[in-house]
Amino acid sequence: MKVIERAVTPDGVEIQLEDWSEHNSAEYPELYGLTIGAYPTAQRTGKYRLVEGGRTFRLTIANNAYAGYTNEQVKTDFELLKTGKKVLGDLSMRFWYGEKDMWYLGMAVLNNGY
Repeated sequence: MKVIERAVTPDGVEIQLEDWSEHNSAEYPELYGLTIGAYPTAQRTGKYRLVEGGRTFRLTIANNAYAGYTNEQVKTDFELLKTGKKVLGDLSMRFWYGEKDMWYLGMAVLNNGY
């Protein structure tokens, strides 16, 4: 993994644009690509305390060519996060752990045993 750029959103969340394409194989040439790594402060504590309220945790927003989320879209979303035109919640449908990450962020989703 190579970090392309680091930034801080206007609301103080550290983010970085990462390139994971070196992990691709001949069999799966588009499996990995650009990813946004974000480090927001959790609003809730997880069941096993791997994520604790009041502390930062890693939130991943990765490209997914198979679901139609391209590297170009990841780059655009990174730029929009940097400028504040988007916030992490706007990208919740792209969170790696879906509703679990949403729950950690304090968004209105049910706790399904997180």
